[in-house]
Amino acid sequence: MNNSFGIIINRLVYGFIFAFLYQIVIGIATSLLSIPLTGNIQDLISGVEQIGTSQGPWLVAWWITSTIIITIMALLIIRYKKYLSPYKGEPYIEVPPKITIFTAIIIGASISFLFFLLDSVIGLIASTGTQTDVSAIYQAALVGNFTPLAVSILFSIIAGFIIVGVASKASAVKQITRDFGLQDIPNMMRIRNPTKTQKTTLSDTVGQRPGALIHVGEKKVDKAIINLIEYDGDNINEIHDATFDECLDSKHKPNVSWVNVIGIHDPNIIKTFGDNFGIHALHQSNIMNTELRPSVEISDDYIMIILKMPHYVVETGKLELEQVSIILAEHYLVTFQEIEDDFFNGIRKRLRDNTGTIRKRKSDYLAYSIIDAIVDSYFLVLEKIGDVTENLEEELMQNPSAETMQTIQTLKRRMIALRKAMWPGREIINALERDSSTLISETTRPYLRDVYNHTIQVTDSIEGLRDVIGGMLDTYLSSVSNRMNEVMKTLTIIASIFIPITFIAGIYGTNFSYVPELAWEGSYFVMLGAMGIIATTMIAYFKKKRWM
Repeated sequence: MNNSFGIIINRLVYGFIFAFLYQIVIGIATSLLSIPLTGNIQDLISGVEQIGTSQGPWLVAWWITSTIIITIMALLIIRYKKYLSPYKGEPYIEVPPKITIFTAIIIGASISFLFFLLDSVIGLIASTGTQTDVSAIYQAALVGNFTPLAVSILFSIIAGFIIVGVASKASAVKQITRDFGLQDIPNMMRIRNPTKTQKTTLSDTVGQRPGALIHVGEKKVDKAIINLIEYDGDNINEIHDATFDECLDSKHKPNVSWVNVIGIHDPNIIKTFGDNFGIHALHQSNIMNTELRPSVEISDDYIMIILKMPHYVVETGKLELEQVSIILAEHYLVTFQEIEDDFFNGIRKRLRDNTGTIRKRKSDYLAYSIIDAIVDSYFLVLEKIGDVTENLEEELMQNPSAETMQTIQTLKRRMIALRKAMWPGREIINALERDSSTLISETTRPYLRDVYNHTIQVTDSIEGLRDVIGGMLDTYLSSVSNRMNEVMKTLTIIASIFIPITFIAGIYGTNFSYVPELAWEGSYFVMLGAMGIIATTMIAYFKKKRWM
């Protein structure tokens, strides 16, 4: 069978089966509600127009119900189409085994709206009053009028294409509507068109020349932003969204300049800064590679430091590690960030208010302050994870669930990521403190030693939390095992009580000569009621004990 012809035959079968079943559903609903129904979005329109009458709410409720029915019927037909298709050469269409109600409404509403358009178009072609039910087709064919038959075939073919077209997108709709909330709205375009926001990985740099400017990681800002702060002991000048010429002019001034670039995805900006500030081509490439290990590169003209700054969201438990690249020169400091959110506001406030000695010192002290803020950010993240860990320990002792296990595994991955980000920091700061570079003054080295002690403390805290979280897994397994033993013990007691009773009833039955309940007319219903009460009580007890 020709492929195109076979597909049309398949669509005719799908559309005919769907239309036949759905006409039965509409007939039953029309009979029950005593309301004329169309079976498409026209029911919703009529319901909204008649919302003040008694029929209006029923029409709206029927449309919502019908969208779910449409979805179920369409997905079932597509899922089992291999049993319905006359032509077997058509590829399989994957349908998700489970979808949410919101997904069902979207799919059903799409099919309902397309059927409404189809009815409208066919209504323009077919003559008024043309009916396409089986009886009308048969009666018209007897007198040589095959218009109802042609309309029915055409409708079924197009309906088949609509069903397959919409149902084949069920996976994409399910992905968009999975755990749908306000926080997911920015991700809808990313899911719908993944080619524009596809994350670049290290594998994309294989075979490229050394120093190729390829952004490795996820693009987190739409447009790069440059902020500039110039200061000395007496004056400070802060420019938001500065131009490159303003940054280049600040490079030659005797005061200290802090250029902060937010957004590292644009190779033109990185190359412009790199070439004019004397940054090596390999270092420019490293700035755009967010999957690199934290490191330090010390040269005669500048020092390049790459660190990871954590961001932890308590509500979602999500941990993001932002790469911060620092270029330290004699009179200026250039930092490259992935996002605008950071822990540097305290430094900016100290610069504005001229607090402490930061305005009287050179760029190396500013670099120390930024490194110290990054290291201190780990304490804040570890404190939040510690609070989650304490709550998790209480949950483990009381009533662990499958979600508890998932949280433990997530925390383990978070701690591994923090360890990989923080562990190289000890080497970096130790190298800065011990190196004889003239870019770091002797007055700044004691502060670097203090930061080094902080990194050791952070590392110890990470290791301690890793051990605690690792022990939670054993605690979870023990709690689940103990809970299972408790359940089995209770059920065993219940079974032990009823086994001898059942044994006696099995031998003698209830065939005694005098059973008072047999003469009572309501005894049968009392027995059913007692069964229902016992079953309900046991289910309620099991749910209270969280065995179900």
